[in-house]
Amino acid sequence: MDPSTLKVGEKMFKNPSLVFTIFGSTGDLTYRKLLPALYHLKHRNRLTDDTVIRCIGRKEYSKDEYIAIIEPWIKKQTRFSFNQETFNEFVKHIQYIKMEFTNKDAYSTLLDYPVGLDNLYYFAVAPEYFTVIAEGLNHVNYLSDFKHRVILEKPFGDSLEHAIEVNKVLTNLFGFENLYHIDHYLGKEMIQNILAIRFGNRMFESVWNHDNIEQIQITASEIVGVETRGSYYEQAGALKDMLQNHLLQIMSYVVMDKPNTLNSSDMLVKQKSIMEGISLDDIVLGQYDKNDKFLAYRDEKNVHPNSQIETYAAVKIHINKGQLKNVPIYLRTGKRLKQRATYIKIIFKPSSSNLYSNLHQEVITIKVQPDEGISLSFNAKKPGTINTITDVKMDFCQSCILENRINTPEAYERLLDDAFGHDDTLFTPWQIVEMSWKFGESVRELVKIENRPLVLYPANSQGPKEADEMLQRDGFEWLDEDEISY
Repeated sequence: MDPSTLKVGEKMFKNPSLVFTIFGSTGDLTYRKLLPALYHLKHRNRLTDDTVIRCIGRKEYSKDEYIAIIEPWIKKQTRFSFNQETFNEFVKHIQYIKMEFTNKDAYSTLLDYPVGLDNLYYFAVAPEYFTVIAEGLNHVNYLSDFKHRVILEKPFGDSLEHAIEVNKVLTNLFGFENLYHIDHYLGKEMIQNILAIRFGNRMFESVWNHDNIEQIQITASEIVGVETRGSYYEQAGALKDMLQNHLLQIMSYVVMDKPNTLNSSDMLVKQKSIMEGISLDDIVLGQYDKNDKFLAYRDEKNVHPNSQIETYAAVKIHINKGQLKNVPIYLRTGKRLKQRATYIKIIFKPSSSNLYSNLHQEVITIKVQPDEGISLSFNAKKPGTINTITDVKMDFCQSCILENRINTPEAYERLLDDAFGHDDTLFTPWQIVEMSWKFGESVRELVKIENRPLVLYPANSQGPKEADEMLQRDGFEWLDEDEISY
């Protein structure tokens, strides 16, 4: 057979329109997120007939063995009812290629397969392998024809210095415009909705400023521990894993001034302005301890028994410019907390009215996961003959509507679809990645200079009391999100 010809199902193609190659195809991310996302795209007819999905792995699997492994994962993770016929058509796109990707010479294996007109690589591996893979592809001259692009899974490096080095190598090989830094939080429906809520409603746009907003809280809490990711977490911790990328990205959407358009270049201008103007005011780092039900972090698999890695981080910051200048912003994230929830609280200053007593503060809550929606708490008269004020809540649960759940793409599904279509709007530009690293380094430097202790907190709690005290010093408290079952 002509080496430039590829057979997909019963059809023959020369130079497929898109070849999507996953490095790390036997890892948890691929099984739980990437392949289900690709199956969803197939279900929605978003994959062209000649799209090829190459799964690179070290394990000695045949294609049939690999398909047998991924089928239960897709059945478990699909947002649609699993369809066997669709799955059978989907796996026709897949090739499993056994390859030791740390060996440069092994990349000659790929020369047995036709290159695509458009080649997109997903580096679902640790950051120390990013340049190894890129240089391996270049070593066998695989990057010489057609278009080659890369999606980088976070963390984007091990440190600021390493991130800059990786970016330099990849830019030289692929070109600046062909690097996609993925932050799956930016693909979540309610994160995208932040800008629509802010700039699509006069009632919100007109009050979204430091004259009206007292404080902002952003929380991303998890009930799970590190599970099987002890080795990774020992290198990352909560700062690198969550705070300096996911939470900062969310924060930038919440506080940025209005962009001229929603395209990536205009968004970048506003995000850069925010990131350049961040001031760090306070920090609490914690690590979960054991209780009668859960292990301590230090007792988890592949974790050092005296580990000083944080599983919880809370910071107080403020922005030095823009509509929300000097408004205190509190970010917190942690593992083994009592609730799985990601949400944003916009807390308004108390009303200046002297007509009523016992007024409550108005709060906008944007729920990111597991529930998606927005709620508004405000003051109203309590029914009855006495003029008493009560706190009432208007709640829109977007994810409670069946049609919304079915029609809302998962984050990775949305982002892969965008990448296939060369749309980088929801991917993190390198400039923001670099600024995020600088912020993370400033946090670590403050901890070092002030010799801040790593505090322990009990598993299945709301985190360390020191994080509560950080807000109490400002006269505030964390606003937790109610568990809602619809």
